[in-house]
Amino acid sequence: MKKLYNRKEDGVASTVGTIFALMIFTALLTIFMSQVVPVNMKENEAQHDLEVISQFSNMRSVIDLLTLTKNSNYTAYVPIKLGAPGIPLFASPTYGQLRVFPAGHNASYILSVHFLDEYGNRIMANASGSVQIFLPNRYYIPELISYENGALLRYNFPAKNSSFLVDPNIRFQKTGNDLYIYVTLQKIYGTSNSATGSDTRNLAISLVGESKNTYEVGNRSVNITVLSNYTYGQLNLNFTRAWVNYLESVLTASGLTNTTTTTYYLVTGTANNTLEINPSKTFEHVYITIEMVYLQVNIGA
Repeated sequence: MKKLYNRKEDGVASTVGTIFALMIFTALLTIFMSQVVPVNMKENEAQHDLEVISQFSNMRSVIDLLTLTKNSNYTAYVPIKLGAPGIPLFASPTYGQLRVFPAGHNASYILSVHFLDEYGNRIMANASGSVQIFLPNRYYIPELISYENGALLRYNFPAKNSSFLVDPNIRFQKTGNDLYIYVTLQKIYGTSNSATGSDTRNLAISLVGESKNTYEVGNRSVNITVLSNYTYGQLNLNFTRAWVNYLESVLTASGLTNTTTTTYYLVTGTANNTLEINPSKTFEHVYITIEMVYLQVNIGA
């Protein structure tokens, strides 16, 4: 009887060797994807967050310099890196979204100072408009960085809280029986637009105008009202409480107490976003210096 086939052991060995090689490659690839890629991407996203904070701080410095020099004939460009780099072939970049919320009737951020001066004239001045970058990190903490009236806020999505990275130009000073308030109010104009991706975009910033006035209030009350509320799709981010907490901490650090019979208190019935400074029990006079800064900010290429 003839044999129906010839068995070759070397062919079986080659097949088994190939299978084992594939198994080893798959195991190494799995380890790389589950261990190395997340660690490297987390580091990339963390470094990008720090880079964005540095770039937004640079934007604050540029605006302060334009205000100080009163140079309205110059446009400064501040680069903002939108997203974190990925790992070629293994992980895509993490995209970010840069947005400008200009001043206007439906502005997302408004901080107003309103009072009656020594002559009984009603004075109302406000800051409005902001710039934000949304960082929906996949491996690091998802965050949002917001520039509002000279301040930098950082919102942590998992913790659902916000903190001030850079303080605004708001100062309270007690001198004898008098209280001095210094406030810089910025209005940001421009187009309500956004840019999404991982590339670098330039923010074009120019000074439109600047003015400074000092008012004597006497012993009348001074109200500070703040509203900071944003919408990202289904997300509603409200920084109003963070602003109120910050203003209260500044007042307390300046030696002002929070009771209804002394210096200031939080007005109820107004969404708890108005601080009323009542000097009649503590100070003879209140002086307010308000510097208005008008800016044009647009997202460039």
